Amino acid sequence: MKRRVRASAPAKVILFGEHFVVFGKRALATAVNRRLVVEVSEKDGNGRSGKGGYHIKIENIPTFGLEVDLFRGEKGEKGEEGEEGGRGEALPYKDYGEATKAIAYVKESIKYLEESYGINREGGGVEIEIKSEIPLSAGLGSSAATCVATVAALKEFFGWGVGGGEGDLEADLETDLEAVREDAHRVELAVQGAASPVDTAISTYGGSVLVEQGEVKRLRLAGLTGLNLLVGCVGCLPLSRGTSDFGLKTKKIVEQVKARKETFKRIFDSLLEASEETTAEAVAALRERNFVRLGALMNINHGLLDAIGVVPRRLSELAKVSQELGALGAKVTGAGGLDEMGGVGSVLVLPGAVGRGKIKTAMEIAGALVLDVKTGGEGLKIEEKFDYNS
Repeated sequence: MKRRVRASAPAKVILFGEHFVVFGKRALATAVNRRLVVEVSEKDGNGRSGKGGYHIKIENIPTFGLEVDLFRGEKGEKGEEGEEGGRGEALPYKDYGEATKAIAYVKESIKYLEESYGINREGGGVEIEIKSEIPLSAGLGSSAATCVATVAALKEFFGWGVGGGEGDLEADLETDLEAVREDAHRVELAVQGAASPVDTAISTYGGSVLVEQGEVKRLRLAGLTGLNLLVGCVGCLPLSRGTSDFGLKTKKIVEQVKARKETFKRIFDSLLEASEETTAEAVAALRERNFVRLGALMNINHGLLDAIGVVPRRLSELAKVSQELGALGAKVTGAGGLDEMGGVGSVLVLPGAVGRGKIKTAMEIAGALVLDVKTGGEGLKIEEKFDYNS
């Protein structure tokens, strides 16, 4: 019998306040209907992985995969299937040494839980399998979803699970969910150096959250329930660069924003106040379901993000073409991007009554991966199952 624990967490989009929230200003974010799944089980000890430690397998993440050299053998040399110039082995897009850097959040989650809770200190073998519908480096919270789902699955597997207390079940569940959020946020901080609490809050609780004066508040906004948006992702996995880039892109962007703040302190203070007011106005617009006003505020927020240097040319062009084709609003979402890192990142679009199809087509022609997303997705889910055939 093999015990498996599965945890899944949603993607997110930040509607307003990204980057500025790191400096204590408001931010508004919502979960969307794409998820990342982490499954933890006992390692069977077969094969090269051995009996101890952790074996991590990452599958089917959009824009991530393998390459196969079909004709490796020289002419006259028998391949694996007995044919001349036979099939070669499947390889990662990048060499193994570089690829391991891409799992920085998983490795840090393991390290943190071992140090903080003492999990697996005796070195038992653990399988960690990750499957995701969330593109990497797309500003959709893949790192937070990874942290939340990994922390939750490992804690459940090793007996520190959600809702495991003996008192009021609902109170226990709330307390344990908050513990997962705090743990996952600490992991993000350790990897990135700076991280807002928004992403891990969304990945844990789902729905929508407002960060105000550093406090994460869950919101019920009629305008953010089932709102259909478009996300245009550019170069989610920049294959021309080392794969460590998509794990640590956010850290580099955050550092550059902080440096710009130090260089232009008075100007940056004005931008911070403008962002604060923009987010407050957006919450009011959503309460009134005034989507025209919401779109205009998204365009303003995009301009503020451009001013702090996180809107590369490719993302700027996606936002502009969306606006020209009738979108009510279009803005960079998440960390944004840098031209020097290939312009990787995403644009969030609020389509108008018409033109949605034209906007999708235009972004695809520009080289973007375009996703239809719906707001207000469910938060962390955990389930346990047993494979009686193992």
